[in-house]
Amino acid sequence: MGVEQVDASNACIPPTHPLTYQALPLPTASRGETIFLDGQGGRLNDNDDQRAPLIMYAWGKLIVVREIELYSSNQTTKKTTSCASSSRVGPSGAPSTNGFVYRGHSAPVTAAKFSPAGTYVASGDSKGKLRIWAWDHEEHLPKIELQVLAGPIKDISWDFEGKRIVVIGDGMQSPENAKVVQWDTGVKCGDLGAHARKKGSSCAFRPCRPMRIATGGAEDATVMFHQGPPFQRVVGDGIVSEKCHERGAIHSLRYNKDGSVLASAGTDGSVIFYDGKSMHLMKKVEKVHKSSIFSCAWNRNGTHLLTCGADGFARLVDAMSGETVHEWDVALTQLGDDNVRNKVPMGAMLLGCAFLKGDIPIAVGFNGQIVVLSVPSSIGLSSLAEVIDKPLVITGHQAPISAMTFGAPGSNVIYTADTDGVLVEWDGLTGIPRGRVKNVGEEDVELTGRVHSGATITSLAFSSESSKLYSAGWDDFIRISQGQNCVNKLKMKAQPNDMACGTSLLVVMTVEGLVLVKDEQIISELIRLPYTATAICISKDETMLYVGGDDCNIYIYTVSLSDSVNPLAESHVIKGGHMKAVQSIALSHDRTKLAAADSRDVCVYSTTDYSTIVSKGRWCFHTQRISCLTWSSDDSILASGGNDDDIFLWNIQKKMRRIHYRFAHRGGITGLRFVGGNAADGTGSIMLVSVGNDGCVNFWDVKEDVSNKFK
Repeated sequence: MGVEQVDASNACIPPTHPLTYQALPLPTASRGETIFLDGQGGRLNDNDDQRAPLIMYAWGKLIVVREIELYSSNQTTKKTTSCASSSRVGPSGAPSTNGFVYRGHSAPVTAAKFSPAGTYVASGDSKGKLRIWAWDHEEHLPKIELQVLAGPIKDISWDFEGKRIVVIGDGMQSPENAKVVQWDTGVKCGDLGAHARKKGSSCAFRPCRPMRIATGGAEDATVMFHQGPPFQRVVGDGIVSEKCHERGAIHSLRYNKDGSVLASAGTDGSVIFYDGKSMHLMKKVEKVHKSSIFSCAWNRNGTHLLTCGADGFARLVDAMSGETVHEWDVALTQLGDDNVRNKVPMGAMLLGCAFLKGDIPIAVGFNGQIVVLSVPSSIGLSSLAEVIDKPLVITGHQAPISAMTFGAPGSNVIYTADTDGVLVEWDGLTGIPRGRVKNVGEEDVELTGRVHSGATITSLAFSSESSKLYSAGWDDFIRISQGQNCVNKLKMKAQPNDMACGTSLLVVMTVEGLVLVKDEQIISELIRLPYTATAICISKDETMLYVGGDDCNIYIYTVSLSDSVNPLAESHVIKGGHMKAVQSIALSHDRTKLAAADSRDVCVYSTTDYSTIVSKGRWCFHTQRISCLTWSSDDSILASGGNDDDIFLWNIQKKMRRIHYRFAHRGGITGLRFVGGNAADGTGSIMLVSVGNDGCVNFWDVKEDVSNKFK
């Protein structure tokens, strides 16, 4: 085990950027694997009323720390603050942006925990690396990075002093599957016992002296007990009860607050309570769930244990009596209370649970949706837990966002789509997801929320005339939605990659050519082109169509729907404007300027005579494919986003100046749109909305930067 050279670059969005709000992705889930959730934010976060309840989880290689907004069903307004303002305080004392995304790992994150003080986070990944980084610093600087295990880290636990950390996971070919180390130096503090086949699943540090460590096996149904420091396994004393579970994995081990009781839960559906100091068996509660229990968590006072299982239920167990005092059918909550379920939907199999601020129970299933559970006042957890009078479902995306569009003008609606075929409707004013779009007539019995049958959605377009949303997916369908209901679909003869919508006319770009759609009907045959189309754009009056090609040219067509034989007539070709294939096109609102981009250059042309306003080599600061372009409402500012994670703002009048937002989205930007404001005279706010492959919807207030840079 050695200390790695720590890379602090691109660990988060730079604090100097004008990010005002982040709509965050949902937890990543693998069937049969526990979702780690940490709702204990430490003393810094849990004892401050200005900080919202936090929940930390993994999304691919990212760590998401989400603020949970609590409200009851009787409240008429769930959230009154807009995306441009917040009364909450973020990790470094700055205004909150609804949460935080940490991007310091190079492999999928498998576990993360706040320190007892709440100032540091310990996180582990699938390559066995443990990273300690600052939560309360604005740049979230790393303290140390260690290669602690040969395989994935499955669980992490801090001691009550915040000086030692125990990790457990897959030891693979190495002799150890669990280690306890000093938090700041990485020095080992003893030798922990190895589980069968070097596979461990959970660990827990006793939160008081004398110190104890418990570890659970992934295949041997064994809980090992260690005392120290230095820590050594305790065996053969006739007191320690290691094999109380009947079979399978020990999915979760957790101590209560005062360390007097240790709870374990696993594949056999039982919950075992041990004495926290001696590990003597106190109580075994069998069949708490009908199937595997994947996670358990104690409330603040250590009186109740929350469990969740693959049967779709979350249960609250009284630690003294071992009785289940309350249960929630989370699967039925997501299906709707009016439905009756005969089996457990795959998406509602619960894989993780936690208490927020010690008393607010939440559960997460395979579909990633976070369910904040309501607690009856008769149980007496706390007044904070009784704020919610019925379960609250928080939805969003569990996969990279691939497309975005806006709803009808003035509706404050944003639609986003992802690579799993899921469509989400958002409140554009508050940034809260309103819900997932559902297929009408095609029951989603597994609660996956996939409109396009799991296929990537490549493009979204909204028709202002019909108020219909069009989505194109790699299942070769154009699906038509109204609100949160998908009501129709059109089968394409070739795979659709992009769409452009005027007022009512929709142009679909496929791998073999173009198709025209109007009034939910295909009105043309497949229009084959002598080149491969890579980007399209249509004017709002539906008279002009602009197509970018892989031959570096831009083709302009006149649209004539009265001519059924040849509805597209080529009127001009812009040649020599680009050195590489055109990747995105955007027409200004006044239809006088056409912006086009490739993998490096952003160019602007006049639509009057197609002369060059900004030529190649001028705006050439992107380093990878430029995936999206958008104009501000007054056409004075052009924004570009690319696979290089960067967003640039350009001004036609100030061609030598630019605004650069680095590391905007990990994995690249897939959508950009401006909201409101007049950039020319500086009136109103200028909000830029961006989506990307990190699953986030970001809101940027760029008014001040635009005013200072382009004045």
